[in-house]
Amino acid sequence: MQKYKVILFDLDHTLWDYEKNSQETLNEIYVNYKLNALCGFSFDQFHDRFGRVNSGLWRQYDHGLIDRTTIRQERFHRILKHFRIQDTELALRLSDDYLNLCPTKTNLLPYAHDVLGYLKQKYDLYILTNGFDDIQEIKLSNSKLKNYFSGMITSETIGHRKPSKEIFNHALEVAGSTCNDTLMVGDNLLADVLGAQGASIDSVYFNPLRKVHRENIHLEINCLSQLMNIL
Repeated sequence: MQKYKVILFDLDHTLWDYEKNSQETLNEIYVNYKLNALCGFSFDQFHDRFGRVNSGLWRQYDHGLIDRTTIRQERFHRILKHFRIQDTELALRLSDDYLNLCPTKTNLLPYAHDVLGYLKQKYDLYILTNGFDDIQEIKLSNSKLKNYFSGMITSETIGHRKPSKEIFNHALEVAGSTCNDTLMVGDNLLADVLGAQGASIDSVYFNPLRKVHRENIHLEINCLSQLMNIL
């Protein structure tokens, strides 16, 4: 595996534990705004509805159908609307609090620091993400991940999102590498793995939930620590 010089990492769900950090944030919002008394739904209902709405909006964003502003404006509006609450001002306040608080959370996937410390001695590491510049920067800094990476490439900066070939080619330019000496590691089968394949880049599918799929992929792991055996 020493043929690689550069490793591209997705951030959310791959290194930064989005699910745990988001749940902590939503719980704080739920308590701070007394949403049980104010709106009458349980935290589990709130958390479940957020997951459904958020994943749907991000799928639309990844396909270029909506922009960042739409996610901000619509996410909590749709959640409240599901519970028959029409309060635009409250929805925007919840959105602002979520965006301000969630990136400051520091939960990482198991072995993230161990793996990155190991790989940094052997490879140049870069973040390749569809997340937003300012928010991803906060996540990297607060989680003490920034020093592992030589740079970060975001879809917001270059105007192309994973799985587009353009963002992977741009990452190669930034890293000064080629498709033959670069490896992509990510949890999203479409955006990270098939996107990398479309750019002729080898990939590692991080699949901690062991989701069943039929894709013919290069490598698959269910724990980040396995990268230390592969690379």
